[in-house]
Amino acid sequence: MAGGKTPVFLNKIAVHLREQNWFALAAEFMIVVSGVFLGLQASNWKEERQEREDEKTILTRLQAETATLLEVVRQEREELQARANRFTQAQSVIYSSAEPRPLTQSECNAVAASHIYRRESDQLPILEEMLSTGRFDRLRDEEIKSQLRRYILFRDRQRANHEERTNELFRLYSRHPDAIQMAQVPRGSDTDLDWGYMRNPDTRFIPQCNVEQMRSNRQFLNELFDNMGRNGHVLLGYEEREAILVELQQRLDEQVES
Repeated sequence: MAGGKTPVFLNKIAVHLREQNWFALAAEFMIVVSGVFLGLQASNWKEERQEREDEKTILTRLQAETATLLEVVRQEREELQARANRFTQAQSVIYSSAEPRPLTQSECNAVAASHIYRRESDQLPILEEMLSTGRFDRLRDEEIKSQLRRYILFRDRQRANHEERTNELFRLYSRHPDAIQMAQVPRGSDTDLDWGYMRNPDTRFIPQCNVEQMRSNRQFLNELFDNMGRNGHVLLGYEEREAILVELQQRLDEQVES
């Protein structure tokens, strides 16, 4: 009991004990116990309501961020597939004994940049917040929690794969200048590729590929094969990431819209 009510309550208890009024004594205790219980219950209801509101906020953000990430992943996958297609076109020329044709500029660019692998987009900011603040268990839907755990495991595995994948890549134009020469040429338009982001209003740098030198250099062929071979593994990772995110998004849509 709070404040000045405590002495009053104790005085009543003392009176009931002296008078041996057990019924009144029991009633006083019931009133106190009921008050404490109702106070605790009201506090629990308030806390539960706040948790449900927080859960709704989390689900809404998860839905939006998953949709955004899924869009980015699909865009990156399309770009990676276009790169794989250019690799395939270049391979048919470089790893062939037929009469060679010059590589197109896009094919030559792909070969010269075959050592470049950027880490895939994988961030869900609200998920990081949930993990760092201990709010993961605010989610009551076990299916969503299971899908998020699966995504966390997949994300961490892919990050480790990226570190391993990019550990020994070959910068071919530096290692084999006879096969790939970085040349300075007149600028055609503002949309032309600036290799290395070296901006110049009149000229730009581009790789120029010598197919005959490539074919005759066994080390170059092996290193190019190594660089390009990793592209397929990255594409497989994108396919799995997209499948996980699609499944998660579908469940989130069901929960948020229900």
